[in-house]
Amino acid sequence: MFITINKIRYHLEIRGTGKPIICLHGFSENLSTWESIQLADHQMILIDLIGHGESKKPYSRQAYYWKVIIRDLNKLALKLGLKKYSLLGYSMGGRIALAYALAYPQEIDKLILESASYGECGLIKRLKRRRNDLNLAKNIRRNGIEWFNRYWSGLDIFTTQALLPKAIIDQISARRLLNIPHALSNTLLGSGQGKFPCFKNQICKLSMPALYINGEYDLKYEHVGLEFKKLNSNIKHEIIKGVGHNTHIENPHAFIAVIKQFL
Repeated sequence: MFITINKIRYHLEIRGTGKPIICLHGFSENLSTWESIQLADHQMILIDLIGHGESKKPYSRQAYYWKVIIRDLNKLALKLGLKKYSLLGYSMGGRIALAYALAYPQEIDKLILESASYGECGLIKRLKRRRNDLNLAKNIRRNGIEWFNRYWSGLDIFTTQALLPKAIIDQISARRLLNIPHALSNTLLGSGQGKFPCFKNQICKLSMPALYINGEYDLKYEHVGLEFKKLNSNIKHEIIKGVGHNTHIENPHAFIAVIKQFL
């Protein structure tokens, strides 16, 4: 189905029945990333974020600004008649889910973050990340999506995905190749890590039960998960064995088991 918020047409899919949980995918992904995830007794609301999947891909960079995104997502939730719901976000989607939960805490039942950052902290780190995001955005526009797919799949955090069955690797690649250069570029420049504020000092404000998930081989985000737990005793930290950054694709059964226990 499609819902229009402030002239932006969002594509979403609603699956199952029960307590609602909004699911947000990662950068260059789309809602089909959750196709192997089934949560009993929950209604999964899968959303293509702006510039991704079948949602609108405007040329104006302002529409991709992270504050605009969370405001539009909240209006979308209200249009769906949701009053209390959980949030699940992977990587970029997890960063957006964190910002959303801090902005609308009274609406969030439970928060699940998969391999997600609280943002870059410190002026020098933020400027460096912003510069890197800008360079990647320029390269995507210059070299196209096939170049981006080769570059992105070659990142260290996705090394473990080479062990997946070829059919799943092809699905991941196919999702990335559906992207359009200006939309990915605008996403980096409007809501990349360099544009997000550092939310580290606000983690203690999360009042809802929260779960942080990372893969055993994703050492960077294991460290982040440990920090989340130290910053807020409401946050549970789970490490899924034998996988890397994208735990819900690399081992969906273990991912589902961890989430079901938490929910």
